[in-house]
Amino acid sequence: MDNVAPALIAFTSAVLVGFLGHFVVEDYRRFRDSKAIAAALAGELSSIISSLTNLRDGLTGMKELLDQGQPMALPEMPDQSSPIFEANAEKIGLLGVDLAEGVAFTYDQVRAFRTSFQLLSKHHTTYTGLWSSLLVGRCSQLIDDNQSTAVTLVGNLKNHAEVSYAKLRPVRVAVLTGITVLSLSSLFGAIFCLQH
Repeated sequence: MDNVAPALIAFTSAVLVGFLGHFVVEDYRRFRDSKAIAAALAGELSSIISSLTNLRDGLTGMKELLDQGQPMALPEMPDQSSPIFEANAEKIGLLGVDLAEGVAFTYDQVRAFRTSFQLLSKHHTTYTGLWSSLLVGRCSQLIDDNQSTAVTLVGNLKNHAEVSYAKLRPVRVAVLTGITVLSLSSLFGAIFCLQH
């Protein structure tokens, strides 16, 4: 009967570590996935941002032509996508509330720009120059209103991608470490009791 208590302590300790370890492992997997998503989105947004200066200059030239009543040569723009964002749209919540909000807002603004520019490229020859000029102005305004927000978001995404698990979740790491040490000491104590 004396041998049952140490065995029960050892079994309970093992179950406790396994149970809590499962939650920590799942949390770590989500954390690791969020870092990868953050890094990928930062790269995709950086690529978009890098083209904005040339794009803004082109839009300024278009607006000047249209405001002078001159025709504008612009080929029709095909649909464009953001493959990293689209592949990870349902996982954006892993980034946390603030980053998820920023990513959703920024990509919606990118979509609004692309839609406006696509309308312009498709219909600039059939609608009036005033309509085209207003649409060019909307495209420029979308860039001006959102570029600094997008740059800040890229920085925040990069910071998220670089943070360590222990730094972000120190309480969870400390609790798991404490439970593991307690369980191991109980296990060794049970083994010691069984031998004596």
